[in-house]
Amino acid sequence: MSNRGTDQLVDHICDVVEKVWVLDQRDDLKNDCLTFVYANYEHYGKLSIEDLVIAFLSLKCADALSTADLDAMEREDRERKAAIYADKKGI
Repeated sequence: MSNRGTDQLVDHICDVVEKVWVLDQRDDLKNDCLTFVYANYEHYGKLSIEDLVIAFLSLKCADALSTADLDAMEREDRERKAAIYADKKGI
């Protein structure tokens, strides 16, 4: 038998996440987000559902590469190639 209050909370969380979710092709990630929100909603009662969605996405993006990271990698690659070329030419 299900708990009516719990069912209402689950429905509410689902509705709010559905309203703010913009990654249309990532239902798998949305399901992970819902699980995260369910697991943390009671524990972090002062955070809104939207805040928990942001926290989930922030955790997922913590190791993402930024444009600055990619620019630095490109620069390092060009410098490495220039050094190899210089070594081959005896410069």
